[in-house]
Amino acid sequence: MQQSNTFSRGFFMWLCAATFYGFQFILRVSPSVMAQDLMSALAVEACTLGALASFYYWGYSIMQIPAGLFLDSIGPRKPLTIACILCFLGALLFASGHHISILSLGRFLMGIGSAFGFLTCIRIASTWFSADKLALFVGFTLALGTAGATSGGLPLALLVQATNWQTTIYILASLSLILAIVIWMVIADDETSSQKFSQKSLSNSKASLKSIGQLIFDIARNPQTWLFGAYGFLMYIPLSGFADLWGVPYLMQAFKVEREVAAGAISTFYVGVGIGGPLWSWIVSFLQSYRRSMVLSAVVTFIFLSIVIYFPHLSFNAIYSLFFIAGAASSGQFLAFASITDINTRERAATASGMHNMLCMFSGILMQPVIGKILDLVWSGERVDGSPYYSLSDYQLALAIVPLSLIIAVVTVFFIRETYPAVSIKKEFVKQEG
Repeated sequence: MQQSNTFSRGFFMWLCAATFYGFQFILRVSPSVMAQDLMSALAVEACTLGALASFYYWGYSIMQIPAGLFLDSIGPRKPLTIACILCFLGALLFASGHHISILSLGRFLMGIGSAFGFLTCIRIASTWFSADKLALFVGFTLALGTAGATSGGLPLALLVQATNWQTTIYILASLSLILAIVIWMVIADDETSSQKFSQKSLSNSKASLKSIGQLIFDIARNPQTWLFGAYGFLMYIPLSGFADLWGVPYLMQAFKVEREVAAGAISTFYVGVGIGGPLWSWIVSFLQSYRRSMVLSAVVTFIFLSIVIYFPHLSFNAIYSLFFIAGAASSGQFLAFASITDINTRERAATASGMHNMLCMFSGILMQPVIGKILDLVWSGERVDGSPYYSLSDYQLALAIVPLSLIIAVVTVFFIRETYPAVSIKKEFVKQEG
């Protein structure tokens, strides 16, 4: 009975954290469905909008390692509650601000808060559930994240259409505050982390900071860390550079569809990512190689996204299928997380994963404004209702970054070390025999 109560308690705590993880996806992709409204209201062009949206990734990236350290030190309750409050404050600033710097600060705060979402789910699952259930709850967490990204498409577009972009963000701010209250009431810290934090002396804290610095240095000096990071960075561009921001306005221009229709199509990309994730574990087992699987992921994603971008005369119904397959294929990028764990000791696994995720998130920081800058460079200067009018050829030129990044990702894999267990063991045996 005690074990059943523990499981139930842990499940509801995980559910609260996973709900926040799904919710932060809505905040993340929200500019994509209001891109034209933002450019018109702020009188800005594509590069400025891309830079504005990318401030979310700045906050998210720099907090990856610190968030893990906070969660390990003091437990999940306080950090996740504060994370919700940061998202609340960020959304308020974004909705009420009239200057680009205020809106950028709002996106930055939302990114900092959102950084705690996935890590908190893992922290709770590893604390309250047995090891054999951890993979199951990781899968469920990713599924809820996908649901959040999907909700950030069509439903959010309909809400913007029914009200306006500012009212929509105010509603999201209110939901952030409600989540903060629920999380504070439901989530509890395990006694181990609370006692560990309360018993730390100043000298121990200094020693911990020194050991953390050494740990990060040891991970960073491994060339494989950067090769896997480069692969993750390049493979994340279709998600952060295209689906998260420029996908909706591109589809509206290329296929002459309404915002909510374009957002619905983009949502199928995220559905594909969520469903494709578990399938890649089977593909890896079948191919018995992380490297071959990673190449396959990049090649299939390249083919289907290239069709979407450069064949706009297709039936729009076909776009849903193309996006779904591209999303499922691109989810193979998460195999790099397994590999980055394998090239580090167990004590370094969490920090190495956080560093890898940070490198992936840099794709949003760089590529959202870069794509916008290319749009501005090729823009004819024409405006419609106060916002810049970008032609189909403008978008196709700017979005060439997406297939190009996937080609480079394939090349990167040839320099990556194979970490699939059976292959690695065989290589080690041959080396010893020689």
